[in-house]
Amino acid sequence: MSLDNTAGREHPETISEVSVTEVSVETRGVMPAQPAKKPGGLLPRVALSVAVVALALTPLFGLGVLPAIVGIILGHSAKRSDEAGRIRAMVALALSYVALVVGTVILVLVTLPIALAFLVSTGYLLAG
Repeated sequence: MSLDNTAGREHPETISEVSVTEVSVETRGVMPAQPAKKPGGLLPRVALSVAVVALALTPLFGLGVLPAIVGIILGHSAKRSDEAGRIRAMVALALSYVALVVGTVILVLVTLPIALAFLVSTGYLLAG
């Protein structure tokens, strides 16, 4: 009597079902390093850049008022980011508010009188 079941057969049996009761996994080495996320984000950086531009343009007849308003809007939107982004957003807000105040003062005290004097001298406005 032979223990080999495939002794007289031409084709071996096909396995239609396999049952696995335990799986073992071995690991070696270390996990690949994840790329470090840049602190902050894009919105706080843009807000800070716009605030710096606003502050730089403010002495030029108060032209920094419009970028200061944009910087204030972006700075308030950027306050919801991570810690580094919040710090950038707060600096952007401070610079934008300073640019807005200084630009408004320059507009009222310098640019407006110059524009009115020009309009009176050209005859568009009557001197009263």
